[in-house]
Amino acid sequence: MKLRKFRIGLISSYVPKKCGIATYSRDLIEAMRQIDDIDWRLIAAEDAGDDYSYQNKEIAILKKDNLNSYINAAEIMNDWQPDLVLLEHEYGLYGGNWVDIEYKGDKRHDPTGDYVLELINRIDAPIVTTLHTVLSDPDPARRQVMRAIANRSSKIVTMTDDSSKTLQHDYEISTNIIEVIPHGVPRPKKCDKKTIRQKLGLDPNKFYLLTTGLIGPNKGIAITIRALPEILKKHPNVSLLVVGQTHPGILATQGEAYRESLTALADELNVGHALEFVNEYLPTEKLIDYFSSADIYLTIHSDPEQVASGTLAYALGCGLVSISTPYRYAKEVLAEGRGFLVDFNSPEGIAETVDRLINNPDLYNQTANRATDFGELMSWDKVGGKYLNVFKEIID
Repeated sequence: MKLRKFRIGLISSYVPKKCGIATYSRDLIEAMRQIDDIDWRLIAAEDAGDDYSYQNKEIAILKKDNLNSYINAAEIMNDWQPDLVLLEHEYGLYGGNWVDIEYKGDKRHDPTGDYVLELINRIDAPIVTTLHTVLSDPDPARRQVMRAIANRSSKIVTMTDDSSKTLQHDYEISTNIIEVIPHGVPRPKKCDKKTIRQKLGLDPNKFYLLTTGLIGPNKGIAITIRALPEILKKHPNVSLLVVGQTHPGILATQGEAYRESLTALADELNVGHALEFVNEYLPTEKLIDYFSSADIYLTIHSDPEQVASGTLAYALGCGLVSISTPYRYAKEVLAEGRGFLVDFNSPEGIAETVDRLINNPDLYNQTANRATDFGELMSWDKVGGKYLNVFKEIID
């Protein structure tokens, strides 16, 4: 039966901004539009220097540190009279107070993003909030912001069971308003790996390790490069393929110094021939081609608290065997034989796991099959349908 038409307001960063949440929001909206004839409008979250075109779907712009823009955006959204408003939440996406804290042993200066409360508390329609960060053992300021968002939301969506439990235990948020909906992934085209490599100009005879995303120190690329000498001793046909543009924030302050430091490290270790860069911010379809052409995906993030990873979700969606550090999202989605975890800052662990997988094709294939089965549950058509069902329940 065809779902009723919805008028959905969206509060988020949005493409063409180069941001994981922007891409997520675009893909979610498109998935829902494939299922139902929805109408939607955007309140776009921007930094001070941003100036993007959103194909006339925006009705208001949030300038991150301009509180009045949040107040004005609420008035404009209310005038449009949506049935429901979807908030994509990450503390650093919105402006407001910052806190100096000691978190997990590190002294940090972190955003609370509390300006968003001025916006959602002025909106008349029901709010559904998708959480892209769920801190365990939070500081009081961000715990208070999260509880205020939950109090205003008809539903809170998390992407893992782990995050749901954290919300219940550390924030005392009722399980009745929490929905677990996985990160969506595109369905890869059925195509021979050799054919895809030919299209991308990749060597058909190499064994490719892949890392993707906006490039910065948190991706652990240097750690993977330090694993290459040991890998190449046994498997000289291995190559590390790094696909993605340097993070805009790093580009703005350091240029390409970070990427150049990776090249210098590889040359110092005599593995420069096994390091390849694709220095582009790729459209989703071409990015999926790289996932489909690779042999192992590496997600060596440094933050143990990370509760979502679009790139790891994409790897699972493509049935790609993954090696990851044990951050929270990876521990859940790679459980039950769907991938492999290595210690933080462990080139040795990466090298040992790559060697094990190359030497054991049965283990590799079993893992790929489990990843594929899990990834099918995360396809955007299924995720979009789950969101629409939540929306319909609230509106009805």
